Amino acid sequence: MMRAILPILQIDTEFQKLIPPLTNEEFAQLENNILNEGCRDPICMWRGFIIDGHNRYKICHKHGIEFKIVELHLTSREDVMSWICTNQLGRRNISEETRRYLIGKKYEAEKAVGIMNSLGTNQHTIESDIERKPHTSKTARRIGREFHVSHSTVNKYAKYSRAIDKLNEDMPEVAEGIKDGKIKISQDNLLQLVKKPKEEITQIVDNIYKRQQDPRNPNKSENVHIFTSDLPQKTTGTVKDMPKFDPDSYVSSLSLTIPSWVSSIKRAYDNSDMEHVSISAKKVLVTELENLIGISKYIKNKLEE
Repeated sequence: MMRAILPILQIDTEFQKLIPPLTNEEFAQLENNILNEGCRDPICMWRGFIIDGHNRYKICHKHGIEFKIVELHLTSREDVMSWICTNQLGRRNISEETRRYLIGKKYEAEKAVGIMNSLGTNQHTIESDIERKPHTSKTARRIGREFHVSHSTVNKYAKYSRAIDKLNEDMPEVAEGIKDGKIKISQDNLLQLVKKPKEEITQIVDNIYKRQQDPRNPNKSENVHIFTSDLPQKTTGTVKDMPKFDPDSYVSSLSLTIPSWVSSIKRAYDNSDMEHVSISAKKVLVTELENLIGISKYIKNKLEE
């Protein structure tokens, strides 16, 4: 039997990051439902990009199952991002952390739309203007009423979402852990955390995982909690108080960082449909992987000498 010829839609990573990923069990259940019943819900798109239905699209292409498409007529990317946030906030199974993140992102998107409509400014001016606007704006009040929080809380959620986005640039696995509630951290501590270098963040989280998995720890749980005491505090002292150079520091830091690389590579592979990845994208990734393999072999040989 000939497989159906399915349309190829584009995936915008900024849009996709707003959608909480399914667990393995949830994805398997969705795949089973589509195999048995077909794809009942349409794929929502905007100007060729998927804005709802990424998992359904992936499953349908994997098995050659036809699907319907609904084109949404939205004016701008910010309108699309607001729509995605609202759509995802309607899900029952999202964590409280994801809820805060989406409300913050929705506020920033709609704030940008309002500024564009009133001023016709460029993106740089928009971002600066958003920072200057007080949290008592009409947009914050309206979104607060919609989700039953105060306008000041909406503004706090916007700061929270910006911190998550900053963390996601270098450490997506940690950002996702915070959003899905597996890594517990207060907003104040999160704002402190994102100001630190990537290597220091990796070490902080790794140390907490080790402490939590210690059999002598009576308070073990499946979640990681980051407290103020976990974040290195600034200290004052003289030159004599400065620690001596540690010859193991860079190697130890690298050993703590590599697991996050492995996790990121595995996540990219697991969430990509390699059959539909463009040839140019594959070539770039192959080149970078070869570079990584080369330098890894070189360092490994040096260490074993």
